[in-house]
Amino acid sequence: MLVDYQNNLWFSSSRLGLLKLHESPFYDLFRKLGITSVVNTTEMWRGRLYCGTDDGLIIIDEIRDRKVDNEISELLRETRIRCIKADRDNNLWIATTGDGIYKISQDNQGKYEIDNFTEENGMPGMRFRSICETEDGGILVAGDYGVAKIVDNVVKQVYTSQSGLENEKTLCLLEYGGAYYAGSAGGGITIIRDGEIIDTIRREDGLSSDVILRMVYSPCTGGVFIVTSNGLCYLSQDGEVKILKNFPYSNNYDIICKEDGTCWILCSAGIYIADANDLVADGKLQYPLLNEKNGFSFIITVNSWLYRNEDVLYLCCDKGVVKVNMEQCDLSVKSYRMILDHVVVDGRKYEISRVDDFRLLPDMKEIVFEPEVLNYTINDPYVSYIMEGYETKETACIQSELGKITYTDLPGGTYKFRISILDGMGGNIVESASYTIVKEIEMYQKSWFMLYVLLVAGLLLVWLTWFITRARAQKALLKQEYELEYAKKQIEMGNRTILSIARTVDAKDANTSQHSFRVSEYSVAIARELNLSEEKCENLRKMALLHDIGKIGIPDAILNKPGRLTDEEYEIMKSHVIQGGEILKDFTMIDNVSIGALYHHEKYDGTGYSKGLKGEEIPLEARIIGIADAFDAMTANRVYRKQLDIEFVIAELKRCSGTQFDPKLVEILLSLIDKKTIDVEALYEKSKEE
Repeated sequence: MLVDYQNNLWFSSSRLGLLKLHESPFYDLFRKLGITSVVNTTEMWRGRLYCGTDDGLIIIDEIRDRKVDNEISELLRETRIRCIKADRDNNLWIATTGDGIYKISQDNQGKYEIDNFTEENGMPGMRFRSICETEDGGILVAGDYGVAKIVDNVVKQVYTSQSGLENEKTLCLLEYGGAYYAGSAGGGITIIRDGEIIDTIRREDGLSSDVILRMVYSPCTGGVFIVTSNGLCYLSQDGEVKILKNFPYSNNYDIICKEDGTCWILCSAGIYIADANDLVADGKLQYPLLNEKNGFSFIITVNSWLYRNEDVLYLCCDKGVVKVNMEQCDLSVKSYRMILDHVVVDGRKYEISRVDDFRLLPDMKEIVFEPEVLNYTINDPYVSYIMEGYETKETACIQSELGKITYTDLPGGTYKFRISILDGMGGNIVESASYTIVKEIEMYQKSWFMLYVLLVAGLLLVWLTWFITRARAQKALLKQEYELEYAKKQIEMGNRTILSIARTVDAKDANTSQHSFRVSEYSVAIARELNLSEEKCENLRKMALLHDIGKIGIPDAILNKPGRLTDEEYEIMKSHVIQGGEILKDFTMIDNVSIGALYHHEKYDGTGYSKGLKGEEIPLEARIIGIADAFDAMTANRVYRKQLDIEFVIAELKRCSGTQFDPKLVEILLSLIDKKTIDVEALYEKSKEE
């Protein structure tokens, strides 16, 4: 047995190994007094510690180190006490399950005055679990059936489901930003301002759960930490709620926040210590934990209310009250030493030094580091390590989980293995060691050899790319030439087919020799004045050539009748537009070719056939072919009459502008006639030559 420089006792045993005995920062108040009880709440009042349990009130005189019994403890015998709070006027408020709220005051002679607030006083039920003193001197209490505010011994306000509480069972209270926040057992957080319920914060607003165990103001960040049934959340000053997803534990009970940002998170695993800014940033994945390894072998009571005197806490636990000074649990004490004096390479041990490079032969496969951390504290610090030059991100773990560190098949090169002990609070380096590892490189691993291989491979790739590209280009060129030639033949064949069909139609009708050709010429001339593309003009030409294809289905006797047609014959003649549309509807060589055949007898005022379309409802191509068709009908020689005088034709065009024809197209046609762009006589000569 020996005593070290920190007054720790060390024992060695041949059967039990090594034992370290040191003073614990945690002091069990109940054990010394021989008391065991589940404690729900603690509060210091008039120099004595009041402890609320499931069986009544336990009063402890810390100075005399004894338990005290008085009329208050007798009054609350076998009463379940959930919360005790002393107000600024030195009154003691006690929340019970079944007996409502008690207010205890004591005069100068030591006489107690006891007030009991129950349903008879207007309280919402008799089961209460939380007490909060408000800035205006009122007392806010919460329980299973709602929230009440007591002012000057009178129940002034009550909030239940009738007032708008979504869930009456309220677990905790907080006054923040001029409003009261009530955390419920399934209804989220209800916000009360100026006596009215103004809002509710739920899961859809960012909470991880609607069961709220605790709400704690953080003086460091200005916001509120929220402990829910499955994690931690944070309410910022601007009202935004977020889940602290990276906090490593979910079964939390309470959180204590100091002015300097230190936070103690009380949970079923013990006590996590964190910095408020780290929690809000939600970047860290691990935090120091006080548990049985650090002397805290107690279980904290769920939904309990502890007394805090600056840095001294009176924790409510399953077997009593544990007193601890937060300053004595500073996990940033730098009492560590790092030892790494050897490595194991492919099963053989070699000495390693921080000063000299450790060299590995090219054929060595595995290197194992076996670091040892000498820890002279009660803490379990973080250890991080990285092989710089091989890894880009450090690996971190707590010391108790640190084992052998193995690297396999390191490439040739120079590396630096760095291992550090970190301050648990901020991640600052407390102790660090680095070692240079040099693995020799085979010839094929050297940079000049790799450069040579890359150069040869690059040249080969360039040649191969050129060869393949050239072959593909030649093949593509031949294919394009073939396709172009084929397309030309198809276009030529299509044009001949269309012209042949047009001539067939014109030949069937003795009245319309070369009619389709002239209509196509007039149509293209008008289209060019409208600045239509050459592709559209060519498409229109083919439409015009086929506009009367429906006449193939009209009997010759009607088609070539020299006299006036009867009404019945005229109806048959009008059907040629529908027959033309049907014939051309599946003709894919020309886009929308059926339009010219189907709509060229529609009139601008809607009195045409076959659909009775009017204005711009009539496709532009059909309007152009319609006026060109009418113009040729008037200027051509027919069996039943001779060619009309051009002056008469012009007059007719003007007269029918806006009724039969599109006025804009009439203007264009007249301008073409005026400019001799359309020369009827010359066109007749050209059609004869064609």
